[in-house]
Amino acid sequence: MMNEEEVRRFIAGRRVFNFDPETRAFAAEVEYRADGACALRFATGEAEAGVYGFEGDAYWTRYDAFRGGARHAFRLEPLGPGLAQAWFTTGARAFLQCHMPELPEPVTRS
Repeated sequence: MMNEEEVRRFIAGRRVFNFDPETRAFAAEVEYRADGACALRFATGEAEAGVYGFEGDAYWTRYDAFRGGARHAFRLEPLGPGLAQAWFTTGARAFLQCHMPELPEPVTRS
């Protein structure tokens, strides 16, 4: 898993593209602003505001309605430059995250 510094570098001030880890379909794009606000845009075009922050080697998000408006924390497993598998801190698999709007080929675990 990424350490605290790597997680901050991957997320803070970045635009991150999220993909379903099974189908590799584009799911959403998140802009993580430097002020702790974030903007979520789903593949459907719907948008929503939120906030994010960091706790050690994890980051958390809370959106207005997505995931019931609840706060969720994630750890990142590096898969390559600008590419990571996100995991809920509960251990459940979350989205593949990429700094590019398309996933590279192939996506493998490191």
